[in-house]
Amino acid sequence: MDDIKKEFQKAVDALKYAMELSFKEYKKDPSKKNEIVNLWQETIGEFLQYFSKISEKYNAKDLYKAITKVIIFGK
Repeated sequence: MDDIKKEFQKAVDALKYAMELSFKEYKKDPSKKNEIVNLWQETIGEFLQYFSKISEKYNAKDLYKAITKVIIFGK
């Protein structure tokens, strides 16, 4: 479990950094709002596609459903 926690922390750190860069870029040039949103949309979409495929690979629909619930509802 420690390895998972470490990887999640790396992911959170990377997302925070990307968010910081997103807002800095927007502040510098608000006309790039749609580009920034599209980057986030593509990234999140890629993650969700992988999430679905990997749950099928491991035949873990119960884990998929539980994680999806957390993503949507925070619980």
